[in-house]
Amino acid sequence: MVLLILIWFLLIALITYLSCVYQYQARINRLTSKWPEPPFLPIIGHLHILAKIVGPRPFKRAADLINCHLEEHRAKIWLGTKLYVLDCNPKDIQALCSAQQLLQKTSDYRIFRNWLCEGIFTSDVDKWIHRRKMITPAFGYGMIKQYVQVYERQARILVSRLSKLAGTNQPVDFLQYIRCYTLDTICEAALGANVNSQSGQKSEYFDAVRKVMLIFDNRLKNLLYRIPFIYPFTPLAARERKLIKILHGFTEGIIAGRVEQLNSDIANRNCASTEDAEVNQRQTLSFLDTLLLARTPDGQPLTVKDIREEVDTIIFGGFDLTAATLKFFMYNMTLNMASQQLCREEIWRICGKDSAAPITMEQLRDLEYLEMCIKETMRLYPSAPILARRATANCTINDFFIPKGCDVIISPMYIGRCKDYFPDPLNFKPERWARDAEPKIEASTHIPFMTGARSCVGQRYAMVMMKMVMAHLMRNFYFEPIGERQEKAQLIYVMTLHTKNTYYCKIRAVD
Repeated sequence: MVLLILIWFLLIALITYLSCVYQYQARINRLTSKWPEPPFLPIIGHLHILAKIVGPRPFKRAADLINCHLEEHRAKIWLGTKLYVLDCNPKDIQALCSAQQLLQKTSDYRIFRNWLCEGIFTSDVDKWIHRRKMITPAFGYGMIKQYVQVYERQARILVSRLSKLAGTNQPVDFLQYIRCYTLDTICEAALGANVNSQSGQKSEYFDAVRKVMLIFDNRLKNLLYRIPFIYPFTPLAARERKLIKILHGFTEGIIAGRVEQLNSDIANRNCASTEDAEVNQRQTLSFLDTLLLARTPDGQPLTVKDIREEVDTIIFGGFDLTAATLKFFMYNMTLNMASQQLCREEIWRICGKDSAAPITMEQLRDLEYLEMCIKETMRLYPSAPILARRATANCTINDFFIPKGCDVIISPMYIGRCKDYFPDPLNFKPERWARDAEPKIEASTHIPFMTGARSCVGQRYAMVMMKMVMAHLMRNFYFEPIGERQEKAQLIYVMTLHTKNTYYCKIRAVD
């Protein structure tokens, strides 16, 4: 009898819950009726359609699915009781990225918090506003001009390393080499620390980043790992904790080393103290120095944890994301050898053929075709192909209602590969970025660094650094496919965009 009552109680609770869900979905559907959507089923929403993405070649499956159901590049999708709106219409982009109600990152970004804690990439809006104002000056034009010397020095080390492989016909894992370059560059330029990863020695930090990104990817794709009171007790969480310990130890070592160096400089009077620099308002402080001098809204200095989370965030962006972009750039160069030669000829014309001659900031500005190739690479292969924001309040964007709690999805990759915005979108055509090219490219159709308030704070840093290292590499080497022609890459999404198989190329020295 008791069991029967319990069953009836559970049945009534289930029916009540399903009734509430049905009414909630019906009400939200009325409010968002302007958003187009695929065929909808109560309670489960569109799960029956999204299940078609599972399997081989998920990018192609997702693209086919999206193209079938989007209208004017907008759609809404229910994952059970959770509503998402996908908006890739350029008319909406600027408003979406500037609306105060849409500055909050979604809950998916919380998986980074064990590593990045509440740095500028993952923090909630209130904390992000203060931190953004605090660190932006460290990536201004004046600081970038100082960083150019670091880009140059580290690029020459990379050239020296690759010279040993030139002409050997040995397959080169380009990502491995360029990652060492980007890590050394971001640590020296922004943090004032030399980590010497280009020495060729095995890096525990490298391995930890790669493995922790795979763990984050598993957490996103496995519903069990999304449950907060279950995940910490899984073997995957135990592996993550070990990796996070390595990553945090690396960063804390950089912070401690910089503090010791500053204290030594002050004690020995070898340079002006950081306090003097602050008083004189001279832009001579590194990113890390800025953090060491910064204050919280209540006037207190930042804790080691506060500093570490911003340093981790900057390393992650300046190291892994930039390296991925450079890998795809070189992939395009070996896929399009004519474009590679045009880049090289421009570099020779502006910077000269003498590899010993430095490349200046002014020369980098004149490398227009090289920049066009970088932009075309980021159009086709943005390191962050999907971006998401949480609506913290009801808002309306161009007459399209977005309810509070809804997640808004923007895809730079979808926009960059859409034929409505880029004719012949799947072909690599740098000339589309020429100043006199027609049709003109709208800024809201090219957002690899996002746009609006939460755009990437280091985008100028990344562009100048990428031009510098590619100018040095192509002035000195030819990069060629392994076989007769470069094989097409199969893309995968492991938190950032990557290739399923390792990208290899051959290197030949310029005569």
